[in-house]
Amino acid sequence: MVKLGVLCVLLVMLFSCEDTKESTIQLQYTHDGSSARSLLRETAVRHNIKVEPNIADTDLDSNMSAVVEVPVSKPMTVDYKNWTQEQPDIYYEYGSSDSFVVSHNSPYTTYVTIEVSVNADYPVPEIVVDNSTITDNATYTDNATWSDNFTYGIASTQAQATAWEDWWDNLSTSDNWSYISVGHIDNVTLRCDNATVVSQIITQLKNDNMTNWATTCSDNVSWVTGGCGQGVELKATALLSDTMDCRCNNPGDNVTTIRPGIRNRNWGGVGDSCSAPTQNLEVILKK
Repeated sequence: MVKLGVLCVLLVMLFSCEDTKESTIQLQYTHDGSSARSLLRETAVRHNIKVEPNIADTDLDSNMSAVVEVPVSKPMTVDYKNWTQEQPDIYYEYGSSDSFVVSHNSPYTTYVTIEVSVNADYPVPEIVVDNSTITDNATYTDNATWSDNFTYGIASTQAQATAWEDWWDNLSTSDNWSYISVGHIDNVTLRCDNATVVSQIITQLKNDNMTNWATTCSDNVSWVTGGCGQGVELKATALLSDTMDCRCNNPGDNVTTIRPGIRNRNWGGVGDSCSAPTQNLEVILKK
């Protein structure tokens, strides 16, 4: 279970002489901002509130608001779930409040706190591992591969940004990776077989380092990391003057850029990195 943060449910009570109160429910989500990873949480498109036991069950509107009736002087809890566009049938985050009671003397507004966690059954990306390949007469016994499809004119999604960040999070420099390549599926464009440089690249991306960083590997290829949009970028370039992050390159440039976290149509690409043609991008690590 991954805990993401705290959900504040604001109950605005409208008084009446009956044994119930009509309540406007509004939500405010506060996440743990100690890591840049928290900026890349999935985007929920449906939010549901259940007031238990069996009092109300409603989805929130586009203003994160709904109106329900709740009983007076009866213990109750608020259960919360949300769903993403990518997985509409599997809830993403969930949580329940502690028991609380409202009365005719309750204040006009009441705050209920819910600790929100990620559903353990929500699909997460996995590292693809295969065995023993030979490149440039060097034998590598384990591979880790990230790949994703991107479409011309279509923004990268939150799911793609999260999968990119999670893939780097699942790696460790202590695993002694000694080779990295980037490019298209079955078409490596640029590579580095310097274990020190590979370790530095992994460290930059694991740490969500949004500051521009660059180093040179074999064949005078520069490897660049940094921030672009809400996420971190990886760029490999044979253009030695091209060591800045979050830039547009041109078709024909010997450059590969990958930045799903930008969350717009400039997600990178081989050569052209802004409004690039539809393509499948790939990163391969070997040791």
